[in-house]
Amino acid sequence: MTDKLSILDGLYSGLKFKDAVYLEKTNVCTVNFLYNPESFRPSDENKPVIMKTLVDLIGDLVTYQLSFINCPLDKHAIANYTYTTIVNNFPAISKDFTFNDVTVDIENLNVSLKLKLSPSAYDYAYGLNREELVAEKLKESFLADFKVTFVRKDDISNSTSFIEKNMELMSSIKEAENKTVYELSEIADIIGKNESTLAIDLSKVNSPVENVVICGEVTNVQRRTYNRKYTKNGETKDIERTFYNFTIKCDTKFLYCSIFPKQADESKGDLIEVGMKVCCFGSFREFNNRLSFNAVSVARCEYKREDIKSAYKQVNEDYHTVIPTEYIDYEQSGLFDEENKDFEESYVVFDVETTGLEPNKDEIIEIGACKVEHGRISERFSTFVKPSKHISKEIVDLTGIDDSMVADAPTINYVLPDFYKFCSGSTIVAHNISFDMSFIYNAAKKLSYNFDHPLMDTLEMARVKLPGLRNYKLGTIVEKLNIQLENAHRAINDATATAKVFIKLI
Repeated sequence: MTDKLSILDGLYSGLKFKDAVYLEKTNVCTVNFLYNPESFRPSDENKPVIMKTLVDLIGDLVTYQLSFINCPLDKHAIANYTYTTIVNNFPAISKDFTFNDVTVDIENLNVSLKLKLSPSAYDYAYGLNREELVAEKLKESFLADFKVTFVRKDDISNSTSFIEKNMELMSSIKEAENKTVYELSEIADIIGKNESTLAIDLSKVNSPVENVVICGEVTNVQRRTYNRKYTKNGETKDIERTFYNFTIKCDTKFLYCSIFPKQADESKGDLIEVGMKVCCFGSFREFNNRLSFNAVSVARCEYKREDIKSAYKQVNEDYHTVIPTEYIDYEQSGLFDEENKDFEESYVVFDVETTGLEPNKDEIIEIGACKVEHGRISERFSTFVKPSKHISKEIVDLTGIDDSMVADAPTINYVLPDFYKFCSGSTIVAHNISFDMSFIYNAAKKLSYNFDHPLMDTLEMARVKLPGLRNYKLGTIVEKLNIQLENAHRAINDATATAKVFIKLI
């Protein structure tokens, strides 16, 4: 079908077919177009012509929806996208490549790009004719024909490495501070899954805190029920659901907790008993001037108090390895017009791809993040990360990331300081944040960085704001909110989609 629809490119000057998405459940096919506003604008005159052409080409067995994405040929936007594309998709030629190495010239719908590459990258890329591959990649997202030319840079200095020039990465340590944590052991999950081996000191918490682990001994527990509305096939019913209230004591501090399990896990709450030592992942909430804890998971455990004197590295003065790029997406203006959200707080929405599921054994191979300011995405942070081990076939099949793609990437000890700077002063957000942050915490602990930022989870936000979904995977949520997610299981794409979800839900 895609081949047939490419005929639409010649229907109007300045209009280009992008892709088509068919939803079997609703029998609706959404056909997406890019258009250059200087030569074409969607109107009541041309939309029926496009629709008739669709029906003539494909038939009328489905319902068509037309989607038009404004794509002006802006030099800065193209330069920014080109830089990001090179860094994310062509790591073998991105060594010593900067935003200033991109030169853009535009004539009508023809874009000429000159990319300055280091001598070794130039020899590699030119020999394998990578110019055409880069041009085809850029053509996917802009309504234009691209001509890419590589230019050799002969002024690359190999004298002193950046790490030697910027000793703050190695030695900028804050004054040590005292901290109490609880080391968890013999963990056995009851409801949900616990992925942490450390719990915070709950006696030090005096205001709402998102996504933390606490521990203590259960002093009482109650099973209770509530009615929840459930809609299926247009019919709304009240169904009875179970939740549990319990109190835990840690040292001399008591804390009131509650958990609302998934329907399949409701009976598991009966395993919570008075006198049991448990650890819980969740968030502190304030109600009637009193703090309580809303748990997402509960596990049986043993715990031991540890009083430690910790010292952490400061935020870098500058970025050294991964330079954030300005985010320009012409969908943003249409995405948020209805709500026109604006807020003062800064958020970093991120995602990681890893070599496996265990943070103490597996490693990060990609970090993608978006900074959200004033209700819009303002910057993106994206990099591959070179692991110390081979990437398995299962991970390659899932993410599309293989050993060759990370071969020239920086290792985590170079990446994490820049990510720490990117997150400075922001609340950190992710989808199922306990998984992603467990890898960040594990790397940060080894490198003496303290990610003590407030946390928010779009998974939990969606469960509250979008009740009744068949599941709460990111793909299901973006479909519900009509947000595009292309090339899923790549960190920067998942992070961008999650950021758009977050803005919709907050």
